[in-house]
This record gives sequence, C-alpha cells and structure tokens, in this order.
Amino acid sequence: MKQKNLLLTLLLLLTAVLITVILRLDTQSGDYTVLHVADGDSFTLTKEREEVEIRLFGIDCPERKQPFYRKAERFTRTVLREGEIRFTAVDRDRYGRVIAWVYVDSLCLNEELLRNGLAWHYKRYSDDANLARLEDSARTAKTGLWIDPNPVPPWEFRRQHRN
Repeated sequence: MKQKNLLLTLLLLLTAVLITVILRLDTQSGDYTVLHVADGDSFTLTKEREEVEIRLFGIDCPERKQPFYRKAERFTRTVLREGEIRFTAVDRDRYGRVIAWVYVDSLCLNEELLRNGLAWHYKRYSDDANLARLEDSARTAKTGLWIDPNPVPPWEFRRQHRN
C-alpha cells in the first residue's frame, strides 16, 4: 500500500512538472515589439520591460559575411514590424534563447524565410516536412540564396571560420 501511494505521489508530481513545462512553452502573444535584430534568425523582443531573445526554430539564415546575410536580416526586421508578433516556444538553446515558431499576424516567419530563399532548413534540429518542402521549392525555383548553384550552409561556414 505504501509503495502504491509513493508511486501515485511521484506520478502526480511528474504530471505537475510536465504541465508546468508545457504551459511555459505555450504560445506567447500580445504587445511584443522588436528591440534588436541580430541576424535573419535571431532577435530580441520586448514587452512591458521584459526582453525575450528568440532563435527561429528549424531554420538557419546566412551568417555575417555570407551572401544574403543582409537580405535575410532586413527581411526579418521588416516582417517583425508589420503586425502583431506571437511565438510558440519549442525549447531553449545553450545561450538561453527561446527556440520558437514566430508568427506576425497570419505569417509564419520561419516558413517565410525559407519560402523566400533566405534560409536553410536546419535538419540537424528539425525533421519538419513542411520546412523541408519549402526549402526544396525555393531551391528548385532558384529563389534568393539558391541562385548560387552551391551556397554554403551557415553551419559549414561557421565550422570553416572557427578560430
């Protein structure tokens, strides 16, 4: 009987912890404004003096000194200023940034960057079939960075330029 009670207590505690985690990773919306855009896939939002560093889930935009870096960064800045921002957190990265799907009104920024050929599907961290399809479509149409027959993915660029 004591083992059953202990097991039940542990199960309830685990359930409470999981619910808390799920609620913290829920969609956040409201009066977020753009504080800073670091690059095409990373930026800081602010709401009522709270700052949230965001890293877009499932994609990787060109790094500084790579072709299309500026276009991706400008695209992100422009889209973020066009409407109400909300995001659905997926995780946190090793730098403490919230990994998220970001929506501006009805647009998904993650998807739009891929659709416009301004990002790669980051398959190391995402197996999302829609993101893969969007990258393939942009590549086939030679949209954005795909005009280059062999663009260097950001993760390769970072590896090549480590000190």
